[in-house]
Amino acid sequence: MITQQIINEIIPPMDYEHRNGFNNIPLINKLTNDEKESLVKSLIKKLNEEIENKFPDTLIIETLAYLKAKSSIETLTKLLNNCKDYYIKLIIACSIYVINGDTKMIDIAINSVKQIDNKKNAYYVYSLSSAFYCLAKFKHEKTIKLIKQYFTHPEYLISYNAKEALLLSMDK
Repeated sequence: MITQQIINEIIPPMDYEHRNGFNNIPLINKLTNDEKESLVKSLIKKLNEEIENKFPDTLIIETLAYLKAKSSIETLTKLLNNCKDYYIKLIIACSIYVINGDTKMIDIAINSVKQIDNKKNAYYVYSLSSAFYCLAKFKHEKTIKLIKQYFTHPEYLISYNAKEALLLSMDK
């Protein structure tokens, strides 16, 4: 059985101090299979409590994807359907795809990236740059094609991160 203390270490508070540079994968890899199963149940419960939240905790979502938690698909699908934020929608779609390979998530992810690419949003350069890393996880010709379209973008950070995301995805 997994303790609340371990859950809190794996999913720390959602603030800069606790999440900047944080990586929970080494902590997860130390868990036994029974502890991982218990963690999945706890994380699904937390997400179910956040179904109506406009900004659910993406670390929980990505952790469930890392654990390939098939039992989380129903909850993730509800979140996806309720989500209005395109960046979070991208993370959810990517996570569902990683867990079960649902190809419908590819088009949802592509549409989300197109919505994120909005110069009216003051943070679009950073959101779009981060989105490429998520999009690259699909390793699908449609997502690769979209990422490549940004290779020559006039905004340096966007161009650089498009290339870097695709390069990193090829290494894995």
